[in-house]
Amino acid sequence: MDHSILIAADPSENALRAVDYVGRVMHCHSNVRITLLNVIKGPSPDILPDEDEREVYVQRKRSEMLAMLEEISRRLTAFGIEGTKMCFKTEVCSENASIAQRILQEHQEGEYDTIVVGRRGMSKKEEFLFGSVSSKVVREARNCTVWVVE
Repeated sequence: MDHSILIAADPSENALRAVDYVGRVMHCHSNVRITLLNVIKGPSPDILPDEDEREVYVQRKRSEMLAMLEEISRRLTAFGIEGTKMCFKTEVCSENASIAQRILQEHQEGEYDTIVVGRRGMSKKEEFLFGSVSSKVVREARNCTVWVVE
């Protein structure tokens, strides 16, 4: 039976550290299945009123993430994880939607055994004001393990 891992990936150093951690821990397991999920938060019409500008923004973010996914794939392969064991998903959510909620939804749909998120290093004040994806995932995830990599 495969052990399925969902990694919440974004173009940050913390996300790369999470990927490296998974590579170090899981490289010896031949039955691992890894899904890298990137959630792009769509810009608000208040900030970018023009629909074409919003689409350009999302396409730019997708392009940045494609380059990052290539790097992530190279890193995991360097740890000995086969490319056939990796799957990449990029989702766009509206400005009202929560990135954490989308991660949790993917977890439920894919029935993953483990969710891996990088911690952004927010101060307690920032976390209180803006919320934390990793905190919300830890609080609300059910029937799985959650690894928060700093």
